[in-house]
Amino acid sequence: MIDIGFGTFCTSADGRISTNHTFRIKNLIFEKVMESFNANLRDLFRLLDLCKKEGIEIFRLGSNFIPYASHSLFKQEWLSKIEPSLIEAGDKIKQNYNIRITMHPGQFIILNSPKKEVLENSLRELKYHFWVLDTLGIGEDGIVIIHIGGVYGDKKRAIERFINNVNENKWLKRRLAIENDEKMFTAQEVLAIAKTLELPFVFDLLHHKLNPSSFPMEEIIKTWNGKGIPKFHLSSMGEGKKGIHGEYVNFEDFIELIKMLRDTGIKKVHLMIEAKQKEKAIKKLKDQIVIRNR
Repeated sequence: MIDIGFGTFCTSADGRISTNHTFRIKNLIFEKVMESFNANLRDLFRLLDLCKKEGIEIFRLGSNFIPYASHSLFKQEWLSKIEPSLIEAGDKIKQNYNIRITMHPGQFIILNSPKKEVLENSLRELKYHFWVLDTLGIGEDGIVIIHIGGVYGDKKRAIERFINNVNENKWLKRRLAIENDEKMFTAQEVLAIAKTLELPFVFDLLHHKLNPSSFPMEEIIKTWNGKGIPKFHLSSMGEGKKGIHGEYVNFEDFIELIKMLRDTGIKKVHLMIEAKQKEKAIKKLKDQIVIRNR
């Protein structure tokens, strides 16, 4: 029997509570940053309270937690003014919640880009994410998940660039985790990269179904050595555009992932439920599991 801890991300299902409050870049001044940051900090604890109530074990913090913190127009001295609030928040999290905090910046993070400017912007954004988790006092299981990036007409060279850029910026290995995607890099390819770089691999079932490959699941689990409980992404196809997440998770998709994990001997996993109905989707899935196990 696998012990499953479920996770949700960024906002509540109705969108009223969010760690992604922000504003337009043209209005970038310290007062606007603090206004959004304080709203995000307030809602972080409202969301952690919700997670605690619902027995949710993982929460993904919104990347806009400190709006535009990696932007070239953002003044770095602003972070020193924000830092005490983050340290205080981290102490509160440790004292009151047993919830894993992770982050997952958008697909504009491209560590294998052939363009120097894109790489520099990506590294700056990742430094911001790491700084937030470090300042909150989150342990190294507070991973920052990214995709591999683009192919640029030569997948082999694109993979080599990714590996080289991570190796040249070894600080990334402390929190970085990588994920398969729905179009370019399969689970088989990402597993090989993860093993080369000794990075944890976050397996996404929907992406695998859209971009399939063969791989040993036990090897994915081995990439998590020392980086906390292995984490997986679970979602189902929504209506409309291919790859869009659905409102809820189809129970058949949950069963498919559990079957993939069952023969590995793993005892505990974290499943980030990437469904639009977030905590409501988790509750529905838990109810279905109870019914199935009767």
